[in-house]
Amino acid sequence: MRPYITIGRSSRCDIIVPDEKVSREHARLYVSGNAYVFENLGKNGSIINGRLLSGGKTGIAPGTEVLLSGRIPIPWAQIYTLLPLRGSTPYAGSTVYEPGGQVQPAYNDSYSRRGIEAGWAILAFLLPIAGWIMYFIWKDDTPRRASQAAAIAWVGFFINLILIISAR
Repeated sequence: MRPYITIGRSSRCDIIVPDEKVSREHARLYVSGNAYVFENLGKNGSIINGRLLSGGKTGIAPGTEVLLSGRIPIPWAQIYTLLPLRGSTPYAGSTVYEPGGQVQPAYNDSYSRRGIEAGWAILAFLLPIAGWIMYFIWKDDTPRRASQAAAIAWVGFFINLILIISAR
């Protein structure tokens, strides 16, 4: 049995993915216990179950959704052939990684794009609400403050609108 397999654009890789966004040697997979260990080597990263992995390695179960460079799914059928798990059948059980043995998820601390968008969406939702509440509280007593609060509300509204349009 092989110790590991490589996935990438290079003809030296075990699984060749002919896409310009995929690195020459994008990923390495090896078996640890009853799970695969996915090591990202490419500069464009990989998305594993919706989370960005731009360096390091993590344990994954057979059939887990892995997108090289965020768009090319790894070919599980070829992986099962080249690097079979002992005592496991492909596509059996959950596709969510459950720690077992020495393999632990090792996501790096880089921010994923979804995490940043969620933060901006929350901020863009709260800014207009806070701005309009402050506007109605201050409009009679301090009109200058009220107009500033209304400006903040409009900025938040437009940020929210931009986020909604860009998410499609």
